[in-house]
Amino acid sequence: TSPFAWLRTRFYYLLIRLYFDQEFSIEEFTRGAKQAFSVVSKLLSQHKLDLLDELVSAEVLQVLKEKISLLPDNHRDALAADIDAIMYTTEGDVRIYYDDDGMKFVSILMRFWYLNGANLPDEVPGETKVFQIVFGDESTKEKRHLLTANYE
Repeated sequence: TSPFAWLRTRFYYLLIRLYFDQEFSIEEFTRGAKQAFSVVSKLLSQHKLDLLDELVSAEVLQVLKEKISLLPDNHRDALAADIDAIMYTTEGDVRIYYDDDGMKFVSILMRFWYLNGANLPDEVPGETKVFQIVFGDESTKEKRHLLTANYE
């Protein structure tokens, strides 16, 4: 992260505390986001999308259903992130938005890096990078992938 981006996000945290929530803490927000990511990622991987209907709009839910149904099982398995398998979490972009009625909204992009044992191919298309990590010795080795997810 560049010093400018770091300074800008800290400024947004100050604005959030001043105008939205005086007790806002990025550490507490990150803990909650990590918990939410783990729960939602498991629901996505298990194709239990109806349990998300209170969290997302009907339009988003429909798009999720279409996209998830197209994924092969091993890619859907890779969506699940156990909370203990989340290796690193960081906030990305922080924004404050206004709607047409003058309502203010905060958007915080969170990035998660997590280990997953899904059976993924070694080569993936596009710019996606899949890192393999081997645990144990030759007789008991377990291959896991280090994956990343962005949630806003």
